[in-house]
Amino acid sequence: MPSFDVVIVGGGPAGERAAIQAARAGKRVALVERQHVVGGTRINWGTIPSKTLRESALFVASLTRHKLHGIRCSIADEVTVPELMYREQQVVQRELELVNASLARYAVEVFHGHGRFQDPHTVVVHGQDGLARLCLRGDVIVIATGTRPNRPPDVPFDGERVFDSDTILALPRMPRSMIVLGAGVIGVEYASIFAALGLEVTLIDTRRELLPYLDREMAALLERELRRAGIILIHDDHYATIERLDGPPAGVRLTTRRGERLEADVLLYCVGRDGNTGDLGLERLGITPNPYGLLEVNENFQTAIPHVYAVGDVIGYPALASTAMEQGRQAIRHAFDIPGPRGRTEELPFAIYAIPEVSYIGQSEDALRAEGCDYVVGYGRYDLNPRGQIIGAEGGKLKLLFATPDLTLRGVHIVGPNASELIHIGQAFLKGRATAQEIAETLYNYPTLSDLYRHAAMEALGAHLRRTRPAGEVATP
Repeated sequence: MPSFDVVIVGGGPAGERAAIQAARAGKRVALVERQHVVGGTRINWGTIPSKTLRESALFVASLTRHKLHGIRCSIADEVTVPELMYREQQVVQRELELVNASLARYAVEVFHGHGRFQDPHTVVVHGQDGLARLCLRGDVIVIATGTRPNRPPDVPFDGERVFDSDTILALPRMPRSMIVLGAGVIGVEYASIFAALGLEVTLIDTRRELLPYLDREMAALLERELRRAGIILIHDDHYATIERLDGPPAGVRLTTRRGERLEADVLLYCVGRDGNTGDLGLERLGITPNPYGLLEVNENFQTAIPHVYAVGDVIGYPALASTAMEQGRQAIRHAFDIPGPRGRTEELPFAIYAIPEVSYIGQSEDALRAEGCDYVVGYGRYDLNPRGQIIGAEGGKLKLLFATPDLTLRGVHIVGPNASELIHIGQAFLKGRATAQEIAETLYNYPTLSDLYRHAAMEALGAHLRRTRPAGEVATP
């Protein structure tokens, strides 16, 4: 039985970074991956492929919505999803090469097969035939098995008319209309992408409010932009039945619990994801996943068994590639007492790659009010920013929250183009505990969207001045 310092089950972003962190510290590392390739959903089925399609959707939207006088462009009526994702295989292949090169450079031993616990220190690797191939012993075990789309038995998934988020990018043809059931991050992203491609999209939110963890003002702004894109958004409803229609034309019919009947060419079901924990042998360890298959961990990512850690999507929110990577690194740092950052991964920037993008870091207005913190708000508006006007971003907004009386930055919220990039400026300001005065006095290239920070900070300073000025005093011009 080969013996390792750490055995990692799952080769997605969390497992990969945990493996490299341990190997860099001189540990002998085994990585068990069920699929024939490493990289997980991030590279192979979700993040990279969907963002490739999104880039094509942005290009199509720029052709159809931002028309220039004297320039005519046309898009073939029968364009297919693979044609719209022509760069996907190139990007995926390059990412896989980089991951494999990193694992090889640090001598991480990769075993392909299904890992299952035999006891708290032993993982048995099974082949596709279900037979045990070998046993791996680890002083430390890290579970990084990720999640899969929830698939209720009464939803007729067929890969032709009814899809989940793992199969939607294999659409056999480009439909004219789509129902997206579930308005979480994945649902909102795909709804906006397909709307930008010209589909008639109906988005059904099973909750009363869109993305309830967002700052409420920014969630309302996102909802306005989704509706402006032509998306029909229905809140607080769910499906009662979903039927495939043989046609002609073939399609799908969804009847909601409120009795609405909706028909479209295809349906995308993305209500939740379940942890990949059902066949790991966790019962042998006394570890019980929650009803969604997710694992409970402490602040150090330890399960109920101290030397067994769990990281990434399998532990739930925020279920982002970036946070999963950092969780993998932090689990290894704790397990082997390796110096390095131990900050909460909830404080990393959060991004939704919808059209428009949404990103935030820090606290929302609701969180500040719950804390009893007095604050002022400053806005930077895309339509008042020269670069924003040049790119035609009319509805975007940057929102900064500053605690009084020292006006220290506490939250950054953005809806608009390049939000996922702009948020890192706010991340740096937050880490440096910058004040509104310091942000306003920072120099930015002109014209840039980054200059939104200066405008937002200036507005917050003005709001604070008006609040603190003695009654009747007139500001000096």
